Amino acid sequence: MALNPAQPETEANLRLVRDQARALELTRSWPAQHLAFLTVDHWTWVAAAAAWLAFFVACGLWFSSRRSAGWIFVLSLAFAIGASAGFTIYELKNGGESRALAVVTAKEVQARLATADNANSVLVLPAGSEIEILSTRGDWIYAALPNQLRGWVQANTVELVQL
Repeated sequence: MALNPAQPETEANLRLVRDQARALELTRSWPAQHLAFLTVDHWTWVAAAAAWLAFFVACGLWFSSRRSAGWIFVLSLAFAIGASAGFTIYELKNGGESRALAVVTAKEVQARLATADNANSVLVLPAGSEIEILSTRGDWIYAALPNQLRGWVQANTVELVQL
């Protein structure tokens, strides 16, 4: 999934395993939800094509004695497409995957309000649940949890995802 998120078989297998384990998932960011219909490589091609189009149109406008509004619009559109593709590449590469993600490996892990075994529980995380590591303190990890919650989990109950 990390190398090619657009594979339907891998997505279906992961969905099946998570459903059987009743694992909780982090919500994906807006760009990851709506712009991942193309891979990062495809978005790179779009950005490169837009950059070359903008370069050639800018050169044509520079050396032209008459600058038409149509070519200026094409130049503006190429810049907008290139900037949008660049933003999408950044978000897809750094918005989700660069986060310090971890998976719960122990059964029924209690996410707590504080770094103590007797602190109140925020959420019970089944094995296979995703968390985003925000900070660490000793043997505890402060994490963004599914359902837009935050809490402390013991470090020995999760495994960092290596991408």
